Amino acid sequence: MRLFWLTASLIFLLDRITKYFILKSNFSEIKVLPFLSIVKLWNKGIAFGLFSNIEKWGTFILSILTILILGITYFWARKILSQERKNPVFLFALGSIFGGGLGNLIDRILFGKVLDFIDFYIGPFHWPAFNIADLAITISLFLIFLKSFKS
Repeated sequence: MRLFWLTASLIFLLDRITKYFILKSNFSEIKVLPFLSIVKLWNKGIAFGLFSNIEKWGTFILSILTILILGITYFWARKILSQERKNPVFLFALGSIFGGGLGNLIDRILFGKVLDFIDFYIGPFHWPAFNIADLAITISLFLIFLKSFKS
């Protein structure tokens, strides 16, 4: 489980550190490249603003859902380790999902919403803002999909 926990810890720490500095900084937008800015946006939903319209019980429901996903991710990693053919790609991906999910869960518990700050765009067209945790989860799900499809 070393790879799983190392990856989860790294993603979690990177997510928390970047969010800490974004929160402590006093800016509305920093243009990094012609297509990339750092902004401060709060997301009450999940990745890319999905389910952000859930009002009354949204934070509670999404927190419980995140805890369930963290549990499933952990048990999936344990199952991979119990198999004869241990798969480091899956363990890395699951660790990233766990660390990213935990980072966003901490935001949801502390603030009732998640801090997003990476803004990609082309002209007036913006991809929904995201954070390090979202990036790690998305890349990991893509890796799992590719590895599963390849198998």
